[in-house]
Amino acid sequence: MFQSKQVKGTLFLDEINSMPPTLQAKLLRVLQERRYRRVGCTRELPLECRIMTSTNIDPYKCIKEGTLREDIYYRFAVFTLFIPPLRERTEDIEELVTHFIKNFCRVYGQRDVGLDPELKQAFLDYNWPGNVRELQHVIESSLVMLNPDEKKITFEHLPSFIRHKFKQQKTHLTLQYTPTKNNLNEIIKDTERQVIEDVLRSHKGNITRAAESLGIVRQNLQYRMRKLGIKAQ
Repeated sequence: MFQSKQVKGTLFLDEINSMPPTLQAKLLRVLQERRYRRVGCTRELPLECRIMTSTNIDPYKCIKEGTLREDIYYRFAVFTLFIPPLRERTEDIEELVTHFIKNFCRVYGQRDVGLDPELKQAFLDYNWPGNVRELQHVIESSLVMLNPDEKKITFEHLPSFIRHKFKQQKTHLTLQYTPTKNNLNEIIKDTERQVIEDVLRSHKGNITRAAESLGIVRQNLQYRMRKLGIKAQ
């Protein structure tokens, strides 16, 4: 992990809950003693960097399931930042799509292209279980399928797995829901707002208990409340 003689700056450990508990224990010792020893070396060196970590699952759930040591979590949790999944911040999707298109056009030496309007709406409606990485992969795969004379990414350029998911989603919505509004995002927002308001009301405005009742963490509920303009009573 630490190869240079002097480790400075910031070290980011992504999805630390995927790290084996035995390795987490070794990392905890490094954090406590602020010293480390390189492989094959007998001399310990000072650790002078800042370490940041992330989990792709609620850390308390990871602790309960044994994939994250409780002691190392509290060692890292001096400052925590909750980043909502992409499905809860659809307002970021269009900007991310534009960024990925420009980036991969530059990588593959292609001219800038756009996104078909109907496909843009499908992107907003999809729940993106793989978050930003899934979106990035879809854009890259779609660009590879473009012909030199094509100027827009359409449904036919998408990877087969995402085309199948989009078709399933469209069929499910058609069969299960008769909308009273034309915009799916507005339907989802109205429904989510009603559910959150009802749960908050039942818990007399207690956000912690409401979050537990909804099966989400407190920070997640607070983010949704800010997004929907809901105030605790």
